[in-house]
Amino acid sequence: MLRPELPPESVSKFTPTFQFPKSLLQPLIRPLIRLQNSGWLPGVPLQQHVVICGFPRSGTTLCQLMIEACVPEIKAFGKERRALEIAKYGRRTHSRLLTKRPKDIFLIDEIRNFHAAQGTEAKFIVIHRDPRAVLTSLHFSRPNEYYLSAEHWAHIYRHWKWSCQAPDVLSVSYEDLIQKTHEVQRQIQTLTGWKVVRPFEDFHKYVPQGFDGRALNGLRELEPENLNRWRDLRHRQRVCSLLSEMPELPQTLIEMGYETDAAWTHNFARCEIARPAA
Repeated sequence: MLRPELPPESVSKFTPTFQFPKSLLQPLIRPLIRLQNSGWLPGVPLQQHVVICGFPRSGTTLCQLMIEACVPEIKAFGKERRALEIAKYGRRTHSRLLTKRPKDIFLIDEIRNFHAAQGTEAKFIVIHRDPRAVLTSLHFSRPNEYYLSAEHWAHIYRHWKWSCQAPDVLSVSYEDLIQKTHEVQRQIQTLTGWKVVRPFEDFHKYVPQGFDGRALNGLRELEPENLNRWRDLRHRQRVCSLLSEMPELPQTLIEMGYETDAAWTHNFARCEIARPAA
């Protein structure tokens, strides 16, 4: 399967925005980072960079928090950071590095190729979730509207399918992260070789100071009962609209392993799709 075309910049955010003075200083910092990597300047040469990416509202922040709370001796940031920016310009203090940004799923090849040229290892944890849950999810930044459009989701889906072919990619479902946390922990350890000092299930007891958990809508223990909130009556109109916008959705759910047939759509057979006012 060939790599899909990049979506529009408005979706992929491929190009970093200009930030003063950081954007002006980065070209000056890069040679120093190279010297740190080669051992010519004080610092810890980077050996491994693990990138969490995938679908927004699918558990990328939760996975990041579990790792930061339970894995020592890795450099992490407690918030979203661009993987390529940190790889190129981040100060070398640890041999192992973790970054999280859902949109880095569009940059997997660029990140992989950068590290291959540096002689460092890149690994990717790509998170996915039931599309109905993702597309009915809200975010603190826009509490009165659904966070992700069907078009945006489709771009990510194509890149997710492509990325899962590679041996340096671990595809993790949000559902497994919630319900089979120990198994996901084992898979991540196998991928990375990390030493985990406490179970991922205990993440909420050891939240690192300054961790940005706003996207989690509150820090708490895992709640498997919330996996099917897309079925709530308040989301019915949204699901009806999605079935109209995405006629391929029932088949996609089967391919992703979330359904075995289209019987679930029968509950939405008599939907009234809201039309824009004339």
